[in-house]
This record gives sequence, C-alpha cells and structure tokens, in this order.
Amino acid sequence: MNGKKLETFGKGMLAEAEARFGLRLAARPAGALEGIEVIETVLPGIRPPHGVRTGSYEAIVERFGRPSLLVQQSSFDIPLADQWRAQLEINRVKIERAIQAVGRVELEKHEASWVGTAWLVAPNVVVTNRHVAVEFTDFGRDGSFAIGRNPLGEPYEIYINFAAEYLQPDVRRARVKKVLYVAPQLSSEPDIAFLEIEAPTDFVLPEPIRLSAEPPRQRATVAVIGYPAYDDRNDAFDMARIFDSIYEVKRLAPGEIDNANATQFVHDATTLGGSSGSLVLDAETGCAIGLHYAGEYLRANYAVASTVVAERLAQATSAPAGAVVPAAPGRVEVSLDGLSEAAPQNLDRRNGYQPDFLGGPELSVALPDYSEVKALAAELVGAPGQHVLHYTHYSVVMNKDRRLAFFTASNIDGAKAHAIKRKGPEQWYYDPRIDKKHQVGNELYKSNELDRGHLVRRLDPVWGTKSEATDAERETFFWTNCTPQHSAFNQRIWLGLEDYILENATNRDFKASVFTGPIFKGRDPVYRDIRLPRSFWKVAVMVTSAGTLSATAYIVSQANLITDIEFVYGAYKTFQVPIATVAKLTHLGFGNLMRFDPLAGESPLAGGRELPDLEAIRF
Repeated sequence: MNGKKLETFGKGMLAEAEARFGLRLAARPAGALEGIEVIETVLPGIRPPHGVRTGSYEAIVERFGRPSLLVQQSSFDIPLADQWRAQLEINRVKIERAIQAVGRVELEKHEASWVGTAWLVAPNVVVTNRHVAVEFTDFGRDGSFAIGRNPLGEPYEIYINFAAEYLQPDVRRARVKKVLYVAPQLSSEPDIAFLEIEAPTDFVLPEPIRLSAEPPRQRATVAVIGYPAYDDRNDAFDMARIFDSIYEVKRLAPGEIDNANATQFVHDATTLGGSSGSLVLDAETGCAIGLHYAGEYLRANYAVASTVVAERLAQATSAPAGAVVPAAPGRVEVSLDGLSEAAPQNLDRRNGYQPDFLGGPELSVALPDYSEVKALAAELVGAPGQHVLHYTHYSVVMNKDRRLAFFTASNIDGAKAHAIKRKGPEQWYYDPRIDKKHQVGNELYKSNELDRGHLVRRLDPVWGTKSEATDAERETFFWTNCTPQHSAFNQRIWLGLEDYILENATNRDFKASVFTGPIFKGRDPVYRDIRLPRSFWKVAVMVTSAGTLSATAYIVSQANLITDIEFVYGAYKTFQVPIATVAKLTHLGFGNLMRFDPLAGESPLAGGRELPDLEAIRF
C-alpha cells in the first residue's frame, strides 16, 4: 500500500473518524475494484496474532494447491486437484447448503459499494468482522450501536446480498435493520460484529449455518466462503493465476487448519481483500468452525473459533448460549459396537424370500444363482457352506470382501401393506449370524454425505399381520441391508420403481418379487477402507393380468463417473436394461427370467434405455 490517506467521507468525516476511533484509513490503490476493506489496522491495542503485519488483512498463503472456486447458482466449480475433488464432492450437499447463507455486505449512500462478507448465524442475524462493521456504524458514548450517516446526514443503507455470483443476474438482498453488536475495541476481544436483517419479501432467507460446538481440529479440511476482491497486498501474478482476474463474486476456497487454540485458529485457504467476515466451514460436518478475519501473504490466515462466535452471539441476542448453538444437522449418529439390546431376536426362525410368492410352480422365481461368486460369499456362523440370511419377507447374501450385500431378494404384497411410521432416530444392527468383520457399520457413514441406503426399502416387506409387518420394518435396519448411497441419489425414479410396478394396471394382485444390489468393480473408489459401488441394479418381477411373468431390470449409474483415484459423485441417471446386462455385470444368474424380459432381444452391451420418467418403462 502507498500509505496515503483515503479521501472519503469528506475531510470533516475523515478527521472525525480518525480522532474518534484512532483509525488509519488507507488509500485504495489505483485500478483496485470497489469493495476492498479500507480499514488497514485493527483498532487501538489490537495486535494481529503471530506477527501479522499492520495492513495485512487477507492473503494468499499457499501459491499452489489452494484454489479459489467460483460459485454459481449456489454450486461450486469442480476443483482440478484430486485431493480437493475427493474432499469436497463427498460433502457437496452440506457445503452448498452453507453457500446459500453467505452474502456480500453492500452499501448505499456510502463511498464504498461493498465492504466485506457476512453469513447467517441465527434467524435474521448475520455475523461479520468488527473491522467491517465500523465502516457503517456509529458508536454511542453509552456503548450503543447505530447505523451511521454520510456527510449529507443521510443514514447508510446496508444490505446483505446472498447472490452476487459470477455472471448470475439474481439479486437476493436483505436489508440490515440494526447493528446488534460490535466487539469491544480491546486486544483481548475477537474481531466480531452481528447485524439484524429484515425478512425480505421477494425471497426466503436460507437456513442459518450451525455453529460447531467442537474446537478446531488440526489438519481438518475447511472451505472458506466469501467475496475476495483485487488486493495488491498479494502478488499480481499469483492473483491472476488463481482468480483468473475474476473478483468481487462469491467463491469457495478449500484449505486446512494449521494450528489452533480455544479461541482462534490458523488456516491456509486462499483469501483476498473482501474476504473479511467469510465463513470458515468444516467440510465434513457442514457446520461453521470459524469466522475469517485476517491474514498475511505467504504466511497464514486467521479465524475466530466458532465457540467464541457462539458466546458473543448469546450476548448480542441476550439468549442462553445453548439456544444459539444448535446441534449439527443431519442424521443422529448412533455408535454401534455390537448388536443392540433392542435388535430383533430369533432371526433363525425367519422364512425370508419365498420363490413361490407370485403363484404356483409355473410362476416360481428362484433366488439369483450366485455360484460364480460363491467363494466370496460370507458364511453363516456355525453353518459352513450356508450363505443366505433370511429376514421377514426378504433375504440377503453378503460379499465378505466388500462387506456389502451381493443381492437382496424381497417379496412385496401391496394389497396387504401396512403404513408403519418410524419412531425416533434410525437404529441399525449387526447381524450375529455372520462375522461382524464382514459387515460395514456406522464408521463409514459418520460426518459425510453418504446416506445409509436401504437395499430393501423400509416399507417393502411391511405386510401381512400386524406382528409380521412390525418385525419386517425393524429388520430392514440390519447393516446387511445397508449400502452407501450419496445423498444426491436419484430418488424420484429409482426409489419409486417398486411403487410404480405394484400399481401398474397389468400387475395382478399388486404383488412383486424384487432383487436389488450394488455393482462391484475392482476400480471402485476407496473411502475409509471401503470400496464404494458407483452404481446399483434392480430386477422386478410381477404377474401380468394375462397370468404370465413380466421381469424388468434397471441400473442407476452416475452421469459423471468416479475416476480411479478420486471420489466424485455426479448426477445419477436411471436406465432400463436387459436382465442379461445385470447378469453380466454382477456374475449372478437369473434363471428363466430372461424369457419374460421385454428387452430380451437387445444386446447386454447396448447400454439400455434412459428413463426420463416412470411412464417410459417397457413391461
């Protein structure tokens, strides 16, 4: 910086601001864009941590390996680096939820068009930095805060724009109603301010970002979301390479926590002027882990810990601390080290899948033939050579190496179905009839975007007597029936297949026998020591009104396939395929079902027919 005084507010306002707050207002360099924070120092007595020099407020810490990704329509670019693709894509849903709650602090009737970043931390409350808030705040002698006025005596108009994305015309602005809190100007106080915003009339405010109650973790992956602007305190060539000369729009910057204590931490994500007040998101939990506030080029960036933000938020809103630090979003995590005491008992008496369920011998549908993969099937404890686990109205054969099911087989009777509501959180169980080491438990699903996906849907086997239905519903919650499915899984078509087949006009008696499973490949990506299947298959069999079988097969796979070394989930597409295709991919046999397949004449290598909707299914 050239050290010249910033000519703003008029000479009288500048002198008043400097005298009143002891600030040094720095000149904006020629050619710099609007919106760079103009306050170059912390207020008197504040010393940036770890030797950060006066005037070093946002920074590129690592010249390579720390990208700044453009955000458009609340979604971020796919990073080129394998490391970040793996870390960010698996948590994309949580991250994109947080992106929506981050906005740019925009000003009217003020010399600057915008001054930093803020994010929703409670209903109608955003958090930003103190050194951002002093740009538009008047301080009363009694310690009160008020929205400031320009040299003409007009109050500043302050807005939080939750859009402000590259090449996106949308404007989603909420007006700042009140300055709730600005942290005291003492060296021991954090760089925090809270603003109350009005509920807009033209859009619905995003959900506030939940504050982590846990301390920052060394080497944890974080994503800094904010509005970096051109900043000549950083190398011009580095900025041009990293930002492609695109500034002042919403971006996401991945990085890691390098050092931490109870109140603040150091991170290495890329920031620039404009990033003050940015959200520092814990990429795994989707919770705010900190509030970014300072940095130094090629040294470090700094953030206030989320626990401190929560404490000050409680002060600002006069609310109990526990009321403003809600639990992390998502499913209740259940630690299951063994079979729960509440697990269903007497499983050996279950009859499981019934081949003759659809009718007499001529309509019998046997379990898939797994003889080609039998060597990989998990044996029942104390029963060498036995592999089929029977539950109420369905059965499973497990792959002991992949620790997931080769297939499930279920009988569904839509005419006798019960609607059982799930009470309380999901409780999953290990099945004691096979070795626990052949089952994947909760360790795979904690703190990420993987869903515990039912292969046999929870309500599919829930029919018969009330007692049978109750047992069947509980028994769908064994880990043997669970498979990792990304939360973006195409539920609209895939999970509605059985319902559509049951309700199809040609289906006699509203019955179906359904086989489901993952497609295992040697190059499936490894995550937490488990190879994650990239696609799933389903074969559904019913009896038509003419009294003959109809068997159809489906595969759901990703439009953007996972590569060899990274875990990148893309959009899913559902295809109707020949049963022969499923047999080829899974090494399972489906007996005479291929005779009743409407696609039997097509090549198993043809790729199938994409289903835009369920009405496109051929029976």
